[in-house]
Amino acid sequence: MRINLDIQSLRSFVKVAELSSFTRAAQVLSLTQPAISQQIKRLEDLLGVDLFVRDNRQVLLTLDGEQLTAYARQILDINDKVGGLFDRSRQQESVTLGIPEYFCEGVLQGIIAAAALQLPSVRVGVKVARSIPLLGALNEGRIDVGLMMGELSEVREAPLQTLPLRWFVGEGIDHLDARQEIPLALFKAPCAFRSLAIRRLEEAGIAWRCVYESEDLVSLRSAVQAGVGVTLLPRIAEVSGLKRLDALACLPELPEFGVWLRQRAGWEPWFKQRMQALIEASWRGEYGIA
Repeated sequence: MRINLDIQSLRSFVKVAELSSFTRAAQVLSLTQPAISQQIKRLEDLLGVDLFVRDNRQVLLTLDGEQLTAYARQILDINDKVGGLFDRSRQQESVTLGIPEYFCEGVLQGIIAAAALQLPSVRVGVKVARSIPLLGALNEGRIDVGLMMGELSEVREAPLQTLPLRWFVGEGIDHLDARQEIPLALFKAPCAFRSLAIRRLEEAGIAWRCVYESEDLVSLRSAVQAGVGVTLLPRIAEVSGLKRLDALACLPELPEFGVWLRQRAGWEPWFKQRMQALIEASWRGEYGIA
C-alpha cells in the first residue's frame, strides 16, 4: 500500500501519544482540540486502523498506534533536519580572515584550531595575500578581520609585534659587491617589501636589477636558496637554505615593520572580541611577545 503521510497529523499523533490527552496536546501545539481530533481521524482513515482507545478519563494507544509511534518520531526527526538544513534564518555565521603568506606556516594553524574549539558555530574563511592587496580587500569589505603589516614609522599605535626585516641570500653566497648590480629576487608588484628594497638601494646609490619575480613565498625562497639573487623578507620567514646578510655593509639598513590586527568598518558580530582574542593568543603562542 502506497500512502502519503501528513507531517502535521503525525506531529499531533506523537504529541497525543506522549501526553495521553487531546486537550493537552492541542495546548502544546497551539491548536484547537477539534483540529487535533480531525488530524488524528484523517491519519486513521488513511492507514485504515484505530490509533487510540478513547474513554472519558484517558487516551491510550492501540497496538497499531504503538507500532506507528517509533516510525512517526523517525519521520518527524528527518523532516525537521531537512527543514533546518535550508532554514536561511539559522544559517551558520561566518568570518573571513585575511593573513599574509608569511604567517601561514605557523600562526594560521593555531587560529583555525582555536576557532573550531571556541567558536564552533562560526565558519572561518581565509584569504592569503600580500599586505597591500589585503589592506585593499579589508577597505572594500571583502575580508572582516586580518593581520596587517607596515612600517612602524607610518603607524602611531603600538603593534601586536615588531617585525624585523632582513636581506637574505642562499647559503652558498659568501660575497656581494656593491660596485656591481645587486641581483634581486622579489615578489611581483604590488608589494611593500619589493618597493622598500628598491627604494633603499636607490637611496644608497647601489645599482640593482630584478632577476627573478614570484607570486608566492615558497617559490621566492626556493630561488634565493638556489643562489639566484638577494631578497628582503621578515625574519620569521627564514628557513633552512637562507642566509642573513646582517654582516654585509654594502646593503642598506632596513626599517622595522610591525604587525597589527585590523577589522573592516562596521564589522560588529557577537563573536568579535572572542575572535580577536584568539587571533592574538595564537600569534603570541607562535611568535612570542614583542
